[in-house]
Amino acid sequence: MKVSKISQGVYKVTDKQGVWIAKGGFATANNKWTAYDAENADDCSNENNWAVQFDTFKQLKKYSQSF
Repeated sequence: MKVSKISQGVYKVTDKQGVWIAKGGFATANNKWTAYDAENADDCSNENNWAVQFDTFKQLKKYSQSF
């Protein structure tokens, strides 16, 4: 898994499933972490999010490796 920081609370992740964007912390209204099927942060929307939220980025990364 390769994680690249885009900005504070926004990361681009490349793993065996492909590329996705993680947003959380100060980048979101509720400080929860969620992932989006997108190549860049501008393409993130309610239509392509994973519909699950986590308290930490570590929890989100662990979940991403479960499928």
